[in-house]
Amino acid sequence: MQVRQAYPIEMLVAAVTRQSHGRLAQELVGPYQDVAVRSVGSLSHAKPDEVAFLANSKYIDEVKTCQAGVVVLRAADKEKLFGADNPRAMIITPDPYAWFAFALQVVQAMLETFESGIHPQAHVAMTAKVDPTARVDAGAVVEDHAVVGAHAWIGAGSVVGARTVIGESTRLHPNVTIAHDCKVGARCIFQPGCVIGGDGFGFAPFEGTWVKIPQIGGVTIEDDVEIGANTCVDRGALEDTVIGAGSKIDNLIQIAHNCKLGRHCVMAGAASIAGSTTLGDHVIVGGAANINGHIKIPSDTTIGPATTVTAWPKDDTKLMMGFFPAMPNRDYERAAVLVRRLPEIRKQIKALESAVEQLKTKEEGQ
Repeated sequence: MQVRQAYPIEMLVAAVTRQSHGRLAQELVGPYQDVAVRSVGSLSHAKPDEVAFLANSKYIDEVKTCQAGVVVLRAADKEKLFGADNPRAMIITPDPYAWFAFALQVVQAMLETFESGIHPQAHVAMTAKVDPTARVDAGAVVEDHAVVGAHAWIGAGSVVGARTVIGESTRLHPNVTIAHDCKVGARCIFQPGCVIGGDGFGFAPFEGTWVKIPQIGGVTIEDDVEIGANTCVDRGALEDTVIGAGSKIDNLIQIAHNCKLGRHCVMAGAASIAGSTTLGDHVIVGGAANINGHIKIPSDTTIGPATTVTAWPKDDTKLMMGFFPAMPNRDYERAAVLVRRLPEIRKQIKALESAVEQLKTKEEGQ
């Protein structure tokens, strides 16, 4: 990724400070005064006008031959390589990988041209409110009484439903649908094709048929959330489905009605959560995991990939893993029962082994 011109490294460091809101400590050392950079590169391929970073100490030897104008690394790695000397331009930070993420955000912003305004081929309802600094691209639709905040970007073919609110600096990539009566916070990103606020899967059984339950809740998405391509977040039946601030949701994920995700949760691709399940803060859900409905999952929990969660134990469990390869249903049910009993069976085996040892000792003593 190349920006249009080279910038003094001090400018990029200052921009990373702003982008991280001052949370990421960093220090420029070595002969950096004349270094200017255009982009970010890898240790093995970076050019003199690029920044490289060492996130994994396993690759520390590559720093010695790296051609980058500046290298980002931890203080411990710098000491290991150069001791007290500063023979090259370096940025010392406790988290080089996070630095890399913030720096790429800055570089990407340099590349993009944001021009506010409403495209002539967009449709904006007379009762909608679009901030003058926002952008609405061709083919986008903003329905009645919707609100689009400052510096928001509504991509081509996207839909903002009636009475929905889009926060400042939030971006909808092309063909995103945010249905009616949803609330979206600031600085959110929606990748192409995702659908927010479609009807939840609610039907009442009646005389051998299924009667639709109108879904009259909405979806609330808090600040700094990212939702991946073709992911669906269903609206609530009565109350809103909620995605907490800072959460990151991958592609092809299903979040059913009335679910509530806490702050800074992460879900990898193809995972799914059934209705009315609550995730605490900082929950990590692996790819293709399946979580049953009406479960409360505590904060700081990790659910491994392809793991099926049908209930949550009452103890302080923080990690759930495991899955079965496909097998006939009867065999699966038997195996599942055995797996659930493994801790008990292990105790029984230990007890039997102890009893056998006692018998052997008794026989040898006679």
